[in-house]
Amino acid sequence: MAMAASVCLSTSGIGEVAAAAPRPVLTFAAPGEGAEQQGAKLAILPLVVEGSLSETDQNSLTQALLSGLQRGNFTVLTPDQVVAADDGAASCDNAVCYKSIATKTGAAYIVRAAVTVRDRDYNVHVDLFNGSDGQRIAATQDGCEICGVVDASGLIDSAAATLRLKLDALAKGPASFKLQTDPPGALVTIDGEIAGTTPLNRPIVPGKHVIRISKEGFIALEREVTFVEGVGEELQYSLEKLPSRLPGKRWGYASIAIGILGIGGGVALTAIDGRNYSFDCEGENVMNPGITGEKECKYLFNTKWYGVAATLAGAALLTLGTVILVSSRPKTDAGDKRAARRGVQQLGIGPGSLILRGQF
Repeated sequence: MAMAASVCLSTSGIGEVAAAAPRPVLTFAAPGEGAEQQGAKLAILPLVVEGSLSETDQNSLTQALLSGLQRGNFTVLTPDQVVAADDGAASCDNAVCYKSIATKTGAAYIVRAAVTVRDRDYNVHVDLFNGSDGQRIAATQDGCEICGVVDASGLIDSAAATLRLKLDALAKGPASFKLQTDPPGALVTIDGEIAGTTPLNRPIVPGKHVIRISKEGFIALEREVTFVEGVGEELQYSLEKLPSRLPGKRWGYASIAIGILGIGGGVALTAIDGRNYSFDCEGENVMNPGITGEKECKYLFNTKWYGVAATLAGAALLTLGTVILVSSRPKTDAGDKRAARRGVQQLGIGPGSLILRGQF
């Protein structure tokens, strides 16, 4: 008997060689069959396929997804049940119809799986949406090269396991933290995404996260923090002032004062250039008549270049003092607040990828 082996490359670490096996028969277990199921209700949308895939193989992949999710403490609505409640479920791909399906089926969450087939390469993408607002709260993506439907079923089963972990975490309650800084008003980013300004109190996906705190005029802090499901963390940090390369305000005022005096003195020296040196205009230092035909001093003021130098130095000191005062002025946090309002959290964990998106 010939045996076909396939090589599966997976981002989730599942990449064993799998031998061809009999394809499972599609059997839908209705909610409540066997052991009683409780917990959140999941509505599974019909499988979205891009490429060439037989109906039998589509049924196998759908069954793999259902089996993986039914191992959790959830009530699972099969694609047939969802389509019976909403005939537009097969083409649903936006928040509006996700909310509509959740309303019609009473589901708390919507699961949508998409499979892309290129020759013998499979790519599997499974999304979990919140039924209340239609927003995506988790996603997994995996793929394999030169593989078959059995390997693709394994990818979907792995995706279902990731979603089960996410749903279990949601059932236990998310981790949360309260972050305070001294001084307040610092901009906070979590894993590179803007989260808000301090003081900050919000939920977060359990696990390790990199928190960065920054405020203009202070040294930025970056910490790696591990959050546990259902546990609220209280974090408090003190920010150190950024050493200034410019003197303090007093030096700024002094620089401006000296600059004004320098400019005034320079203008005065320039103005008297070429005039009679009246401080010593007696005796032999008097010319009568002088060059103009009238009585004049022998010596004249020669202060033109001294005046120019004093004016330039005064202008430089005036500019320096202004810069010192402007840099010493308290900064406004309006820019940070606008950035925080635009912040969107995106977070990825899990065997494939688990994304949490939300605007707070």
